[in-house]
Amino acid sequence: MASGGADRISALLDELLHHVLSFLPAHEAVRTCALARRWRNLWRSAPALRVTGVKGCKNSAWFVNFVQTLLLRRDPGSHLDSFELDLDERDFDFDKPFLPVNEWHVTRWFRHAVTCGPRVLLALRTTSGIYKNPGDYETLDLLNAPLISRHLTRLELQMVTVRGRMLNFSGCPALVDLKMEECDIMGNIYSPFLKRLSIILGHFQTDPFRARICLPGLVSLELIGAMRRAPVLVESMPLLVSAIVRLDSTCVDSCPKNDNGDCHDRECYGCYGAGAYDRRGQSVLLNGLSEVAELELSVGSKVFIVNRDLKLCPTFSKLKTLLLSEWCPGIASDLNVLSCFLNHSPILEKLTLQLSEVPKDAVETQRSYTPSGQSIACSHVKIVVIKCHEVDARAHKVLNILSAYGIALEKINI
Repeated sequence: MASGGADRISALLDELLHHVLSFLPAHEAVRTCALARRWRNLWRSAPALRVTGVKGCKNSAWFVNFVQTLLLRRDPGSHLDSFELDLDERDFDFDKPFLPVNEWHVTRWFRHAVTCGPRVLLALRTTSGIYKNPGDYETLDLLNAPLISRHLTRLELQMVTVRGRMLNFSGCPALVDLKMEECDIMGNIYSPFLKRLSIILGHFQTDPFRARICLPGLVSLELIGAMRRAPVLVESMPLLVSAIVRLDSTCVDSCPKNDNGDCHDRECYGCYGAGAYDRRGQSVLLNGLSEVAELELSVGSKVFIVNRDLKLCPTFSKLKTLLLSEWCPGIASDLNVLSCFLNHSPILEKLTLQLSEVPKDAVETQRSYTPSGQSIACSHVKIVVIKCHEVDARAHKVLNILSAYGIALEKINI
């Protein structure tokens, strides 16, 4: 505002000013109370709270007191659309990597925010210095208590520990989106209402059993980099439209000697360690994916859990689009995956094979799935796309494999 000029911003409607405040970190939104009398209490009814680190803050007690006062002084009659707790130790000016809060603070703020009835709730911890050693990390432990909210529609968690009772979302009938990244998941995930689930680098810790995921109404699934044992998709999901599943070396369902999880070496943790016997002889992943329409699948060469599921020969009755990424024609387990889908996807229309940039290492002993006869799906396949950096011997081998299944060359694009 120019000196002596009219304050045009303060003349705006409360709704517009609240919209502006929703983009500011909480400590900056509160400071607007000093602008003019018109702004004195606007922050108390802002529709969004974004609690972030405070640049220059060197007093952890001050920060904790600020957040607690922020929540307590909020107008109880105003509606809260979203609450975001995004703490990065780089945003503070402490002498060493340090977050000024502990699990008790986060749980208290988290639960208080739920009582305000937000539609979007984000409890995030993004930080760099928290890592002590490569591959090591720490998480904030949320209280093991049921989450109950009639309004919450989306929940995002990053680097927190969540336990069994909190993973039962039956008390959140409006919750349809759940995203978890680098979380310790110590229990089974259940909700009859959830539509979209994304778990990235989830540390499933439910030894001696695998974590269960039971979401009968799920429409979209993203499971990337399952740490420890792969979780069990308990039952088929009839509404599932799309799924992305990527399992690499972070999954302990791996063995360098055998692609079915029975190398007979009792020292092998992948085949015989904690959780290895749970669901043996039963499907872990593929049965739950049997009704998906679009699937992207990537499996490390030593990860045996998918290859073991193939023995049960599930039928993918609704699958129309399949992408096999990081796929290698020289690995028997990858050939098994392709063969199974071609033989058990009766309405498959589009197949994409994205060849791995670096050839995979084969396991020392293979027990390969050998296709018998021509695929029943091949007559339905309309297009095959092969993605590779160069048309080398591997690409030619793929062409020979597809030709053996009766797929005409004119349907194949490289």
